[in-house]
Amino acid sequence: MPGIARRFDREACMGILSQRNVKKALVLLGFSVFLYLVFKCAFPVAAPFILSFLIVYLCNPWLKKMQKRLHIRKEILLGGILLLAAVLLGFGVWGILSWGTVHAADIGDGMSVMQKRFDEAVHGCCIFMEENFGMDAAGVENAFWEKINLLTQNLQAQALPKAASQSWEYVKGFAKAGAFLGVSFISSLLLCKDYENILERYGENPAFVETWRFVEKTVSLIGGYLKAQTVILLAISVIAVLGLWLGRVRGSVPLGILAGLLDALPFIGTGIVLLPTALWQLFSGNGFGAVAAVGVYVLCIAVRELLEPRLLGKQVGMYPIVMLFSVYAGVQIFGLTGIFLGPLYVVFFREGADIAETFLTNR
Repeated sequence: MPGIARRFDREACMGILSQRNVKKALVLLGFSVFLYLVFKCAFPVAAPFILSFLIVYLCNPWLKKMQKRLHIRKEILLGGILLLAAVLLGFGVWGILSWGTVHAADIGDGMSVMQKRFDEAVHGCCIFMEENFGMDAAGVENAFWEKINLLTQNLQAQALPKAASQSWEYVKGFAKAGAFLGVSFISSLLLCKDYENILERYGENPAFVETWRFVEKTVSLIGGYLKAQTVILLAISVIAVLGLWLGRVRGSVPLGILAGLLDALPFIGTGIVLLPTALWQLFSGNGFGAVAAVGVYVLCIAVRELLEPRLLGKQVGMYPIVMLFSVYAGVQIFGLTGIFLGPLYVVFFREGADIAETFLTNR
């Protein structure tokens, strides 16, 4: 009889655990669908207000201290900070455009040199084929350039109409970006004004307290992720700038910084800058610069592979493969914004899973 009772207890416990696992799976499935709908439908509308909340949430402790010292209202201080940030951003864009304008002539000269070296390489290949395979070098070269010219004409015929048709889309995109920034600016000032009153009014509400705890933890995880990526970005930018400078590559500073910024995008990375730079240096006669660019590219990959697991594991508590999958899935589902929405979705889902586990355990 005791053996039968113990077996019955084990079967009962297994049944309870099985029911709990089924409930947990259903809750997580429903929560994942809910998050998808929120991110797909509601997030584009709420994005400027979410940005304004993050701005006020992060700046509020500092604004309170400055308000006591300067006796200036917080919303005025925040408005000044945002305007200063906009001015600095404008100067940054202006500096990039000015640099591009100044170096446009150098880029044109470099393209001419590359074209000349490419012509010489094609001519050398045709001579090699004539000497070793008995083919007519002039005929092969003429046929090659005819194909290149035909390909260029086809590309121009397709690219120009597309560029004209998409110009209106670019105008609408800039208008949407301006509206986004404007709404974010105004809502940040309004929220900053009533921020303390909202916390005092709803601070005792259990649902608000639980939601606020969830928001704080989520913001902390996102901040950890951004902090880790910033450290990696700075390290790679410094390596790229120094490596290209040692390789005597012109424009090493902007190219290195651009490579570091693009390294934050998993499907683009530093290769989109460094590999064309290596090819450019090779055709320009700077073989050492080409080797330096390729070496920097390999070193940047090694540095990211070394730093990313340690920093992400420390700051976020997630495996890098999970973050990479979240970015890839986010891009596939949400488009380009999925680079940011994918990791954010994973953070929200993990927090929701913890809440569901606590809820089912306490029942």
